[in-house]
Amino acid sequence: MRLVLFDIDGTLLRAQGVGARAMERAGRRLLGPAFTLDGIDFGGALDPWIFRQAVQRLGHDDASNLHGPFRESYLVELALELERGERRPVILPGVPAALAALRDDPTAMLGLVTGNYASAVPLKLRAVGIDPQQFVIGAFGDDAPTRPDLVRLAMEQWRARGVDPDPRRVVVIGDTPRDIDCAKKNGCRSIAVATGWHTVEQLEANGPDVVLRDLTALLPWPDQVWG
Repeated sequence: MRLVLFDIDGTLLRAQGVGARAMERAGRRLLGPAFTLDGIDFGGALDPWIFRQAVQRLGHDDASNLHGPFRESYLVELALELERGERRPVILPGVPAALAALRDDPTAMLGLVTGNYASAVPLKLRAVGIDPQQFVIGAFGDDAPTRPDLVRLAMEQWRARGVDPDPRRVVVIGDTPRDIDCAKKNGCRSIAVATGWHTVEQLEANGPDVVLRDLTALLPWPDQVWG
């Protein structure tokens, strides 16, 4: 059995800024017009971390009491943005075929490792026609403090299903250096796709096992991923 862990933004879909716009509206409602996400590196980051960065720049050393209200407001704003926003998320090339092939593979189990809040995930996936129920493993931005911790959590869920969580049988698919890093720190394999903000060359410099221009190149399954 192999565990295939997908990132979401920049890997399965291009969010077109819906999350950032929703976060800024939620943050300004809570903290005023000075709240901004400008200059924060979103790529592969966890939503709670993004919020802390923005709040700390406003002089709040401890944002723990603000985080819950922010998250709830953000989820409301995200739903509104997805319903009414002019720029809608789009599914990325090769994603439907890759997911279908992996669903049909009896040796593969589909999972998610994403910095998104857990409640935001089905909103984003359904907006581009991806069924969130096909992912039987999931670790999300509000589940653990770091992205490597999320991979460990996903493997613990795998173990709970009676599977030996051999990291060499786990592959993380993402579009940022942080996705590559979280795989490496857990002894997992990694596939980097240049469908986000990073070029093939930038991703290669971080040493993933495989780099693809997009997920159309995922099939047939790259045997070199498993060493």
